[in-house]
Amino acid sequence: MGTPTAEERVARALAVFERGDRRAAWESLRAMARREPGEPAYRRALVTTYRAAGHIDQSARWGAADPASLDDRERRILRRRAASSASEEALRAYLVLPGVLPAEVAEALPSRARRRRGRSESAAQGLVQAAAITATLLVGPAVAIGIGITLVQAFLGHGAAFGAAQMTAVIVLLGVAWFGVLGLLVSVLRGRWIRAVLMLVPVVVAVVVLGHADMTTTTPFG
Repeated sequence: MGTPTAEERVARALAVFERGDRRAAWESLRAMARREPGEPAYRRALVTTYRAAGHIDQSARWGAADPASLDDRERRILRRRAASSASEEALRAYLVLPGVLPAEVAEALPSRARRRRGRSESAAQGLVQAAAITATLLVGPAVAIGIGITLVQAFLGHGAAFGAAQMTAVIVLLGVAWFGVLGLLVSVLRGRWIRAVLMLVPVVVAVVVLGHADMTTTTPFG
């Protein structure tokens, strides 16, 4: 017996698919498509079986070598995937297309400027999340506790109430500086320069006030 042809391998995988073992059939076809990316028979079988199973995202993926063979929904999915790709290399790896991308797919790739904006927006979102976490877990509780201690000591007539109030003010100023820096970075990443300048103002004020505070005395702002 000689080496089985691509058509014979596909026929065996399709027989497995017809018997109901879809996972095994797809694993076999995907392995062969990756091993021989230039052989269209494996891709056609993947498109047919995924389409039959209703997985049009996968049928679009494996039909990317020949977009004209896809239906309108699959082509839209393929273009959206290309438009959201980080790079041409990443898209080729996902589509298992080592050669030149088909024109229809390549045209949907984002420009370099758009990819840079996407990376900047991702970094900005990370900073926004960091600010939210800091406010929820650190600054907010610290300020609330400081205010609570100050009110209790003032109500009881303790002389330390003023010191507690000043320490709370220091925490507030540190929070203002921290969130101002995060806001400044977010504005820069998003290209909002006027907002960046505005965010710089509270940062400078907080830093200047903190710089003049003498924490070795009982009245650092006195």
